Amino acid sequence: MTIHRPVATPDLPGAVLVQRAQKLPSLTGLRFFAAFLVVLAHVGVNLLPRVAPDQIFAFRLLHEAGAFGVSFFFILSGFVLTWVARDDDSAGRFWRRRFFKIYPNHLVTVLAALLLAAAAGHALTARDAGATLLLVQTWIPDMKLQFNLWSNTPTWSLSCELLFYLAFPWLLKLLRKIPPARLWPAFGVVYAAIWAVPLVASWLPTSGGIHPGTGQNWFSMWFMTFFPPVRMLEFVLGIVVALIVVNGRWIRLPLAVALVFPLVPFVATGYMPNELGFVALTALPLAFLVAATAAADISSSSGRTWLGGRTMVFLGEISFALYLVHWLVVVYGWIGRTSPTWGAKPGAPSTWPEVLGLAGLTIATSLVLAWLLYALVERPVMRRWSRPRAPRADEVLRPAPDRV
Repeated sequence: MTIHRPVATPDLPGAVLVQRAQKLPSLTGLRFFAAFLVVLAHVGVNLLPRVAPDQIFAFRLLHEAGAFGVSFFFILSGFVLTWVARDDDSAGRFWRRRFFKIYPNHLVTVLAALLLAAAAGHALTARDAGATLLLVQTWIPDMKLQFNLWSNTPTWSLSCELLFYLAFPWLLKLLRKIPPARLWPAFGVVYAAIWAVPLVASWLPTSGGIHPGTGQNWFSMWFMTFFPPVRMLEFVLGIVVALIVVNGRWIRLPLAVALVFPLVPFVATGYMPNELGFVALTALPLAFLVAATAAADISSSSGRTWLGGRTMVFLGEISFALYLVHWLVVVYGWIGRTSPTWGAKPGAPSTWPEVLGLAGLTIATSLVLAWLLYALVERPVMRRWSRPRAPRADEVLRPAPDRV
């Protein structure tokens, strides 16, 4: 679905508002790149050790590419939900749309993960399966739960999004009260809070063990990476930058510059200590990228950039399904089939042609399955149940029964 902006709301005092409905197809197209970064990260970290086990820096960049994509989704989610918000909408209708957008896809992929795990002989505990099914897993600081590789691990981000959606009606009402002249200072406050997260994390106890992938204190890593209230700061950053654009307060940042801007902190994080986390350096350029892309669509004579072309919009439409299915393909598909000890260090090294072939098959399979999930589940469910059905003409005209 292409992102639309309804007629500007009148409850923002003193604002210079975007006064007409706007489509933002370029943001839909950009969404695919965020999902693809996560796919690339998960494919890469499982294949790179087979050909270049000593490339620690490249391995870390692949990890950060996944974190980069998830952070982008959190910021984009806050921006888009603010952009399409209507004054006549209710919290109940909003939650209904979000539920039918997210949960059916999640349910299908979780059930698929349970069946695949059972077929492969990998037991999933009732606690792990139940927490994942109910999307509460990130509230539990258990390393084995968060990194249960045989489950659909990427659904942890949906656990965070669940909190975002529940809080959004009140967050938007509160943040809309900020005078337009103070929106940029508000942006600075939220970004400063993101920078404060690693400091708070450093005070957490070390009794939870050490995460073997990063060598970092587990409680600190869980707090910075998985804890929903902390990750909601990125969502709030997206809301604030959307209000900046709606109020006509956005700076003139060319889209080409905004596209390059995130690459600088992305590479820099490869040299930064793990204790800083993955968000502090990248949240600001990602927020700027989302706003600059929206502004480019608004100012473009055609109403879109190259990111809003037909192919990119289609890929953006299936990006959520891609995010949900790709890990199952990585674990139980072409990569997993080549190693009976998947998840452990590979035995004999592979060649680059073998690795690239496995990567291509995994990505292609994920795209096909994502399209099927979108076409057969997500789109039909949204069309049928995301909004209350309009009453039929005979129901409207039928007289109400007499009260007893």
